[in-house]
Amino acid sequence: MMFAGQAQTNQHYTKKSTTMEATNLYLQYTPASLSEISLSWLLVTAAGVMLFSLFEAWLATLIIYGKVSFLRKIFRVPHNLIRSHVDYLIMTVLLCVSYFLCLHLAIEIPKWLIVTLCFGVIYNPFGFFIKAINPDAGSAETVFGRVMVCLSFVPTTVGFGYVMVAVLAKLLNA
Repeated sequence: MMFAGQAQTNQHYTKKSTTMEATNLYLQYTPASLSEISLSWLLVTAAGVMLFSLFEAWLATLIIYGKVSFLRKIFRVPHNLIRSHVDYLIMTVLLCVSYFLCLHLAIEIPKWLIVTLCFGVIYNPFGFFIKAINPDAGSAETVFGRVMVCLSFVPTTVGFGYVMVAVLAKLLNA
């Protein structure tokens, strides 16, 4: 299948009889061991936070629309549960985009950065989950609270920032 404006010489397409079909590069994928730090960690983390986000969505639905009182007692501030849910969805998309950009452009990112990014994606939105249970947790009224809030942004900023700078460098040097 050809899209408007797509050249027939695109390296991702091969001629088969009278039609152009995409070569499925992803069929060549072989799973890496999770005991070894690799780009696959981004997808595993994305899948994990997506599942947790779906869990949070159901919790919020049961609290707000189902009026499940015992859940309301546990999650006293359900709007923070929704904030966490949305943050995890955003992190899922960003991880998947980062993974596929690195794969497509053959960008290798350092192992320490993969770990930092995965940690940040899990840690950053989790504060909202905790605040849904205990609204006073992580209060930004104290120096410690402000430091913890600021620190929660560092791993994702460094991780996603590095990947996007690498993408721009690859595209502008191509």
